[in-house]
Amino acid sequence: MAIAVVPLSDACGAEIRDVDLREPLDPAAVATIRKAWLDHLVILFRDQKLADEDQIRFAGYFGKVGDYLRPKNLRNPDHDTYHRSVMLITNIRDDQGRPIGALPDGEMMFHTDTVYDANPHAATSLYAIEIPTKGGHTLFSNQYMVYDALPARIRDRLAGRRAMNVFEFGTTMKTKEKFDRSVAPHYPHPVFRRHPDTGRLAVYVNELTTEEVVDFPETEGSTLLREIYELQREPRFVYEHKWRIGDLLMWDNRCTMHARTDFPRADRRLLRRVTIEGDRPV
Repeated sequence: MAIAVVPLSDACGAEIRDVDLREPLDPAAVATIRKAWLDHLVILFRDQKLADEDQIRFAGYFGKVGDYLRPKNLRNPDHDTYHRSVMLITNIRDDQGRPIGALPDGEMMFHTDTVYDANPHAATSLYAIEIPTKGGHTLFSNQYMVYDALPARIRDRLAGRRAMNVFEFGTTMKTKEKFDRSVAPHYPHPVFRRHPDTGRLAVYVNELTTEEVVDFPETEGSTLLREIYELQREPRFVYEHKWRIGDLLMWDNRCTMHARTDFPRADRRLLRRVTIEGDRPV
């Protein structure tokens, strides 16, 4: 059966139909899905029933699967066995009150994954196991479109510049001006990143982790970054994904930002994350 690719919004996103990810994919199917991913930035597979190994195998078609090193108690014993490449995004705690995963509750600001590392992850896949009664949606902002929409004065002023990205683990909403770099991982990356596969330029700063433009007037840099963040949030550039159990999403961290909407604290939310390693941005 031919694979169908159905766009989800004018901003980004496409649903891939007629694929069961429990089964190995042949090279032609991988090529079709890869093209859809590069064209639409975010791809969705509905109604999947995936074990850890299925999601890891799928991610491996697109690059080296990332490691998530954390204590072995940070897993849900009611679901798949522990694997070093799996991270749980959840607010569930064990019977002793310990979190079984990461990034548990509430809203989360726009960001890109692992941008505080020298070689940020190229892609993230997320599989929905339990979802809240309302909220907990994921927003994706198309950074190709944001770059194209930037006023020329911003593009010209920040061309070739780098910005410092810093993150304190567990933070979902930044309430301080800067994180503590003595303990928080940090790394400078280009303000505008050229995608290694498409060759297109995308904005590569975000309101959660980007703190300053390196070797640039501080006040001016802060003003320009705020203008970019406002543009990233504009609905015309955003696809909002409302999760269903069995959804698998994979998005391109090199040209998208994502955020999370709030959801009731009493509701359980459990998603499984597997990433793909990437190169140093240029």
